[in-house]
Amino acid sequence: MSEEQIAFHVAYASVDSRNGEDPTAEAEGILRAERVLAASRGFDGDEAVLLIPVTDSEAIVALDADDRLRFDLAVEQLRALFTAAGLALHLGVDDDALETVDAELDDAAVSSEDLAGFGMPDDADAADDESVETDFAMSSVHVAEFSRRGPWGARLMAQLLGVQVDYLEAGDWSAYRYVTDEPRATVAGSSADHPIIEVNVPGDWGGAWVEVTARGGRTGMFWPNAERLTRPVLDIDALAVPESAEVYRRMLTEADGTAEQLLVLAQGDPLDHDAAARACAPEALGGTAGARERVIAFVAAFGVPSALISAVLTQGSSAAADAAAGDAEEPDAGAGGALDLLTAPQRFAPAGWPRTLGGLLVGGIGETFPLTRRETPLARTTAFLRARPRLGAAVGYGELAAGIAAVRARSPLMRGVGVLLVIDAVVDLAVWARRMRSR
Repeated sequence: MSEEQIAFHVAYASVDSRNGEDPTAEAEGILRAERVLAASRGFDGDEAVLLIPVTDSEAIVALDADDRLRFDLAVEQLRALFTAAGLALHLGVDDDALETVDAELDDAAVSSEDLAGFGMPDDADAADDESVETDFAMSSVHVAEFSRRGPWGARLMAQLLGVQVDYLEAGDWSAYRYVTDEPRATVAGSSADHPIIEVNVPGDWGGAWVEVTARGGRTGMFWPNAERLTRPVLDIDALAVPESAEVYRRMLTEADGTAEQLLVLAQGDPLDHDAAARACAPEALGGTAGARERVIAFVAAFGVPSALISAVLTQGSSAAADAAAGDAEEPDAGAGGALDLLTAPQRFAPAGWPRTLGGLLVGGIGETFPLTRRETPLARTTAFLRARPRLGAAVGYGELAAGIAAVRARSPLMRGVGVLLVIDAVVDLAVWARRMRSR
């Protein structure tokens, strides 16, 4: 068996019937009879979706009577079997078909004005048809970002996106929660804020996806539920040759490239690779069961406390605020964190850039420290003074007195330093006064 024969890729195929009925059972029967190492993703209402392994020479990967790999079934032969059964197998596109499509696209190249009457409205109709804008509007997505960032990022996100952002902490992890229909980018202050795990739920958990940004700019995008209902056509456990069973199993668990992406993200950041892979694997092969549970398990693989995940990844658009009001699902106090680690949720709303910048100033440098660095001497000193605003104000008055004394010095350099100290002291005293009023 040559290396060329062993190398194959998993192709997505679709099958439809003449009468429009679900062809899944009949399609699986054909694949099972030929002992193809295929998998089924079910019927989507229009066609059955299959995963079929194909070599570079367009041979189907199947098994012989002894459960050993064979490569003597061509794509055209398999397509003919489906045709004989009254089914249409759509598997790949040959070069001639691609050239035909390119030629048709070149011939059909027209301007937008020429498309009126073919599903595209003309200018007159578009002015009166409000549905045109609605059809192309982005749907709202429920977003939860888990990271090591403090509240400063939530303040900025609220203003940048024009939405309310809920902020919650558990230990050295935090979560931002909001709903938006705007394109966005992650906001980070330093590499210590990473990894940033962004969960996007468009309307149901089945369509949720997760974007992970790790240290060094490494990124990955995952759909935990993409292969959830994928199931093998053949019984893997019944195969007599362990090597064939291993090839079949790996084909189904690594077809979407999740394993490779996880290996890249694991470089430098703690990650339970097996748990993350299990959250993306088909349920039929031991993957995590349940659409929502798979997303939760994937996030937990990065070490995020379960209490924080449960408090944030609930149904509803403002889980953190709902939790404070007692309306959210009861958080799970299982492994990874306890409920008493959860801080009181905060909500930030867009208030204009002047007030947003003022809020950052009042929040102080303590809000910008990554949660993993809150035990450094500077962070501890900042927190000590923040908890005692009168003492902080006293420090500010001392700075003001030192600045006034320096302004009266003969040295121009000292006078310049004095001016800077006075300005800084005045700003600090204003901030401390605002903090004392808000206590």
